[in-house]
Amino acid sequence: MTGPILITATISTGPDGVFAVGLDSAGAALPEEETFRFALHYYGRVLYEMAHTQRSVRRLPEWTARIAATAVDRETDFFAVAGVQGAIVTSLARPLATVRVALCTAGLRGREVTGDLSPLRGSTLARSVLAVFQAVIPQLSDDVCASIPSALANMNASYELTHHYADPESHREVPSTAYLAASFV
Repeated sequence: MTGPILITATISTGPDGVFAVGLDSAGAALPEEETFRFALHYYGRVLYEMAHTQRSVRRLPEWTARIAATAVDRETDFFAVAGVQGAIVTSLARPLATVRVALCTAGLRGREVTGDLSPLRGSTLARSVLAVFQAVIPQLSDDVCASIPSALANMNASYELTHHYADPESHREVPSTAYLAASFV
C-alpha cells in the first residue's frame, strides 16, 4: 500500500538520447535523502519493468556497474561513464515520449516509485535511469554523490545473488537496502 507522495518527476525523451527530467520534492521532509532514494528506486523499478515487458534488462546493470566503479561527483557525466549516447537538457519542445512518476512511502519506512513507464521502451527506458541520476546529482551534497557508486554496487550484487528483477518486492527492497548501506559508508 503506497502512502504520501514525496517526490514527483517528469521524464521526457527526444531524439538522439536527449532527456529532460523535472523533479519536484515539495512533499519530502528531507529532500536530499529522498532525491537520492528516488534515483535508486527508479533504477529498481526500471529493472522490474524491463524484466516484465522486454524479458531482458539489456545492458543496464553493466552500465551501472561502470558507474559503481567510478568516483562520482557533481561533474560526473553518467552517460559518458556508462559508454552510452545521451544527455540532459533543460526542456524539450517536442518530446518523443514522457512519463510521470512519483516516489511514495510504502509501509512504515519503505519507498516505491509509482507511475506508468510504458511510453519509454527498450534502450530509451534503460537510458532514462542514467538521465535520472544525471538530473539528481546537482541536488546532492558531495558526501551523498560519493555514496552513489556503493549504492549501485550493492543493488547490482543483490540482484546477482538473491533477488530477481521480475519480483515485485525486489524493486522496493533492493533500493531501500542499498540506500541504508550507502548511508553508513
